[in-house]
Amino acid sequence: MKTTFFLACAFLSTQAFGQAAFPPPPPKVSPALGVIDMHTHTHPDVFGRNMDDVDLATLAKARGMRGIVIKNHISETASRAALTMKAVPGIEVFGGIVLNNAVGGINPAAVEWMHRFYGSRGKVVWLPTFESDKHVKTFGKPDAKGIVVAPGGKVIPEMEEILKIIARENLLLATGHVHPEEILAVVRRGRELGVENMLVTHGLTNVPGLTMAQARQVVQMGAVIEVCFLQFQAGPNAPLAFLTHWTQINAKHIAQAVKEFGAQSLVVSSDLGQSTNMVHPDGIEAAIGAMKREGISDADIDLMMRKNPARLLGLN
Repeated sequence: MKTTFFLACAFLSTQAFGQAAFPPPPPKVSPALGVIDMHTHTHPDVFGRNMDDVDLATLAKARGMRGIVIKNHISETASRAALTMKAVPGIEVFGGIVLNNAVGGINPAAVEWMHRFYGSRGKVVWLPTFESDKHVKTFGKPDAKGIVVAPGGKVIPEMEEILKIIARENLLLATGHVHPEEILAVVRRGRELGVENMLVTHGLTNVPGLTMAQARQVVQMGAVIEVCFLQFQAGPNAPLAFLTHWTQINAKHIAQAVKEFGAQSLVVSSDLGQSTNMVHPDGIEAAIGAMKREGISDADIDLMMRKNPARLLGLN
């Protein structure tokens, strides 16, 4: 009787796995193994998020991920990263600061204090995001005015001081949501001042909206271009209303960028954490699956999601 029961269960289980209407079985090893997600959003925040720092670190560690970078548009995250590592040992957690108005905008003092926080987890300096001139003109009114870092292609003095701090402390410059022309100016001046690590934040979508020629220029100057899984979900049919205002950039675009620039000049991260959206490691796994379906090799995925992030963050 028992033998018959177990055989029946095995048969039903096999039948279920063979049906197209069911999800596949869980992988023995997550595709996210060893990945560093360079762009995550979590609570505490002023925007709706689907989990907090500790929840994300716990989940990422369970999937075998090597690390996460916590981003917040209005406050530093270096202190949060240090506490998260204490709460969830065994995973690398980094933070930084976004130079929006809440921290004084293009404020060298804010950067200087951020990198000194206990734990030395403050690594990334993002240029302005939702308060940048590019962002408010794109998503607000064309005559709106936001924060600028290099008007007319010339880096302002405060930005120059910040670049010097980034170079001195070997921090990572991320370009945020500023105009493409500002990105070119800042990357160029950063290189001249000795900034070794520069990341162009989701560079190929409409904010900042680099052309392929501009993307090629920043790559030639040593910067790395980020593509985020969140932009896979963007476009007029996006599941979340705010994403309908963004241009979709997906695995096909990554495959093209790999051919144009090489995987050594690209990073793929999640930019997830929004309320009602999928959790970050699920997005990482989905991004990897989509890239593989586009014919992107495991070696190139390894570069874009493991080796390049580790290099940018100073991990070996």
